[in-house]
Amino acid sequence: SDSCFLPANDLTHSFSSYLKEICPKWAKLRKNHKEKKSVVMLIICSSALRSLELIKSMTAFKGDCRVLKLFAKHIKIKEQMNMLEKGVFHIGIGTPGRVKALVEQDGLCLNSTKYMILDWNWRDQKLRRMMDIPEIKKETIDLLEMSIIKLCREGSVKLGLF
Repeated sequence: SDSCFLPANDLTHSFSSYLKEICPKWAKLRKNHKEKKSVVMLIICSSALRSLELIKSMTAFKGDCRVLKLFAKHIKIKEQMNMLEKGVFHIGIGTPGRVKALVEQDGLCLNSTKYMILDWNWRDQKLRRMMDIPEIKKETIDLLEMSIIKLCREGSVKLGLF
């Protein structure tokens, strides 16, 4: 149903201003989040490099929260699983393949996740959006089918397209 969709980015927004608009109660959500192995907001993009760009551009939004990089470049999956097990993280940002692998290996539980943002409009050097890249498209669809769609139907996760 449409109730699980947040307003899409109208292309006038910076990443921080978009997140502020779709998640006005972020400070409270952040403060109340105590679960390990989970994040409140999951941001999916096409590459490690793009993830790092978005982390830099969300400074105004995130405030005093912990962000975990969820991609494969230079970071072993076991390291990410250990970090998720030991600490509380508010935002997870990365590639669909790594997020999917973490969920499959019980390193990441999506039951506390309230927002999933897809980096929908950004284009790489070859002018491809994330859904134009076959392996990214497949992994994103797999991730959605694996658990996100069910959580949307239950009303616990909202989807946003940036």
